[in-house]
This record gives sequence, C-alpha cells and structure tokens, in this order.
Amino acid sequence: MATAAVTLPKPRRRPANPLAGGRASFPEIHFIKHIDNSRLVREVGLEKCRECFSLLGLGILVFLSVLLFSWQHLQCVRAGYKIEELKAQCAAQQEWNYQLRLEQAALADPQRIDTLARKHLGMVSPSPQQVIQWGGADAPSPPPPESAEYARNFAAVGEGNAGEP
Repeated sequence: MATAAVTLPKPRRRPANPLAGGRASFPEIHFIKHIDNSRLVREVGLEKCRECFSLLGLGILVFLSVLLFSWQHLQCVRAGYKIEELKAQCAAQQEWNYQLRLEQAALADPQRIDTLARKHLGMVSPSPQQVIQWGGADAPSPPPPESAEYARNFAAVGEGNAGEP
C-alpha cells in the first residue's frame, strides 16, 4: 500500500492576531493512505438484528391496523350507498304497486264491465226465469261441487234456460 504526502494550501485570510515573536508559519502536510476494506465483513450484532425485526414487525402491525380500519370504513360507505339504492328501489316499487292497484280497481269496476259486456259481447241482464237460487228455506241444498252429477245437472239447467227469453 502506498502513501503519498500532499501539501494543502493555507486559506488566504488575515489572522486576527499577527504572528507573535517572529514565528514562521509552516505549511500543513497531510498524508493520504489508500485502504481497501472491501474484503472486510462486518459482524452482525444480535441486539441490532432483534431491534430491526421488532421495528419491522411493529411497522407491519400498524400498517395492517390502518388497512383494516380503512377497509371497514370503505365497507360502511358501500353499505350506505347500497341502502340508499335499495330505498330508492323500494319507493319505485311501492309507486308501481300503487299504480297497478289503481289500474286493477279501474279494470274491476262493475259499471265498466257491464258496459263492455253489453256493447262488445251483446249480453243482456238475465230474466227472472233464468235465475236459479240455491240454499233458500224450501229449496234443496246443492250437491257438492266435486260430484259429476252436479256438473251434468248444471250443464242441463244452463242449456235449458239459455234459450228462454
């Protein structure tokens, strides 16, 4: 390894006190020594390693806590938007239900049905001879609706009375 002597120039400032007693100033000499430390391996201190890992673990823990808090907040905001969307959808469905009920009431109006039946289908009101009343005090009770005889009798009564005025 080589060393070299280098003379550095003095700064050109005037000293506050001039040299006392006729002392002469000497130039400063510095020796530069080039040292190659690339082959040196630093010892790893176990305490520093533990401290580094504990600090890293603490940082990860803080990061995960912030991430969890942010995720929960985002889910809460999303749920709020979803609730508002469902409320708007529910209000629209209720309005549609109201409109359908109004339409159903208008279509089921007996006066409207009677008018349509008379104009388009040519129906007329039944005469008193065409009306069959069941369940009076002196009238026999009707047979159960499941019986075939009831269907046959009903068809016979309907055919016989349909032609009468």
